[in-house]
Amino acid sequence: MTDLNTPDRAADFAEGMDARTACVTREQACANARRVLDAARMRRDRDRALGRLAPQVEFVLRRLERAQRALPAADGPREEALLLHCAGRWEDGETIRTSLRALERATGFRVEDVREALDHLAATGDIGMSRSNTPPGPVSATSVPASAALVISPDWHRINDRRPRPH
Repeated sequence: MTDLNTPDRAADFAEGMDARTACVTREQACANARRVLDAARMRRDRDRALGRLAPQVEFVLRRLERAQRALPAADGPREEALLLHCAGRWEDGETIRTSLRALERATGFRVEDVREALDHLAATGDIGMSRSNTPPGPVSATSVPASAALVISPDWHRINDRRPRPH
């Protein structure tokens, strides 16, 4: 917030305004916010059209578009929750290190449900899974203890290709 109590700051803030127009009306504030939001959406749409968005961000955008249009999810709720959790951690890199217990807490589903969803996503090729402390190679979620470290590698391009973009 600008401190208008000092003469210099008040003069800078109100430059070109008289006492009646020193306050921004609600309508003007909403119009300014709308203009900034529209410009941000245009930049996002341009970057999306040029393929500049991270695939995880594209996944989240498609999910939001489906929700806005009340379209069904491409996967079941467990799979969708797992993918959304992974997409939310997109800044971690291409792989997500986690455990079944952590996924249980993050998604709200029981460990058994998380195991089934992970195995389904692995069977469709949407994700790859391996144990953190063992030699590399695919692993089934049913063979992983609940607290063991698990590495999930989502294939975001495949995931997005399987989910049609709402129009």
